Amino acid sequence: MRISVDVEATLPENLRGPEGGTGPQAAREELGVIAGAARGLSDVVRIARILVPEDFGAALAELAPDRHAPRPRTASSASAAPTAPAAPTAPKATTATTAPIAPTAMTAAIPAPQGWVLVFHPGIYGPEHDAHMRYALYWRELTRLVNKGRLPVPLRTADGAPRQDRHAVLLTAVSRLFGEYDAARKAWDFRDGLLRKVLRQELSERARTALLHAFAADLGHATSADARTWLRMLADDHARTGDTATYLRAVRPLVMRLSLALSHAWATLDHFPDLAAPGAELLHRAELPAAARELHSFFRNRHVAGSPDMEPGTELLAELWAGFGLRLADGPGGPGEPGRLTALRPGD
Repeated sequence: MRISVDVEATLPENLRGPEGGTGPQAAREELGVIAGAARGLSDVVRIARILVPEDFGAALAELAPDRHAPRPRTASSASAAPTAPAAPTAPKATTATTAPIAPTAMTAAIPAPQGWVLVFHPGIYGPEHDAHMRYALYWRELTRLVNKGRLPVPLRTADGAPRQDRHAVLLTAVSRLFGEYDAARKAWDFRDGLLRKVLRQELSERARTALLHAFAADLGHATSADARTWLRMLADDHARTGDTATYLRAVRPLVMRLSLALSHAWATLDHFPDLAAPGAELLHRAELPAAARELHSFFRNRHVAGSPDMEPGTELLAELWAGFGLRLADGPGGPGEPGRLTALRPGD
């Protein structure tokens, strides 16, 4: 199976590849390593093309126009590295309609007739990144695709829409969260092996620093007092108004963001226990729901066992979210259909 590697972006000439190439050729050499490894996974996931476009947003809009609207190009859009979002803060207004802002993407996977297209932001080849950081990034995106095929996804409704009953929502969410945990750890495993066995290099100081910065950001999101305040405000609005639909639209993205931050932090703790030890103490002291430790253990055990069985994790996730104030339940459904998702109010 041939995988096309296309580097369209103008990249710095001081960029050097594993075979000595510079600029765009250096990126092709790095991505060639990933393409070679991806060919060995062709029975699980088919990769047709790996692309580094000049304009990331425009490329996504062209490859998947129904999913990505074109974005205005700025002077730095092709070269600036995406930045991580700030920790969630309490809203200035008291309405329950504000959703957290999603982080700027550095990678994307787009389905195509011949297979998946992996798209990487040209900013990852700027001075803030190095090859060691990119190797983990490449493999994490590939593992996410593998996990899409092996982790459970609830059956859709008769009209093809995602099911929105309690069990389906929890199973979808726990699969996504574990998929992120698992992809991070497998990406670091891949990089460890590549550096040790092939490149004969130690992990770079820049990669270590980036890892610690990302870990600190995840800890900040997961333990954010502002996020807890916002959740309490949403719960108070829900209790007062009884507007469950508005409450769910506002609270589900925030709770998922907190859960994703925890998943990423847990992956770092488990793969780099010595490096991340101070963060472990912070998590232990944080006022996290008791179910957080149980869900962490569940993810660790499933990763070590290589098991895709997420069913036991659904109720652990339900307990975690209940600790954040979100208690999901099933309301009445249509004829022959599961109940529609709802949420209990305080005191229910």
